[in-house]
Amino acid sequence: MKWDEPPLWPVMAPSLAGFFSACIPHIFDWVPRPWGWVLPAPFLVLVLLSPLLYFAPKPAGGRIELVLGANVAMLLALIPQLFLFVWFIIVILSWIFQSMYVWRHNYPPFRIGTWLGLGAVSGLFIGDLFAHFVL
Repeated sequence: MKWDEPPLWPVMAPSLAGFFSACIPHIFDWVPRPWGWVLPAPFLVLVLLSPLLYFAPKPAGGRIELVLGANVAMLLALIPQLFLFVWFIIVILSWIFQSMYVWRHNYPPFRIGTWLGLGAVSGLFIGDLFAHFVL
């Protein structure tokens, strides 16, 4: 799928969803923190929200491959963070780079889903940093 001009929703919606879900454990003390890590609960929120991508606007929406791509990308973006402390920088920079060129090319829905998934996890990382230092 390809857009004629840069779309706003694929950039803003996943990153804002990740940002706000990352702030939840810092606002509410009752949110579980397995192993003392605050990201599993917000990540679970993103995984539970990912089926909503099926209802995304055309040309992206209406395809299950979009949801699968987002979930695969979210897993591949979060799991290395357990072992590599600076992995979040690579994820965020990759998402920014993709946001500049993905809309110009004709990619399959799974690939667009990976872009959306990286955006969600980028928002998750940025939101966690914001919540840790500001909230």
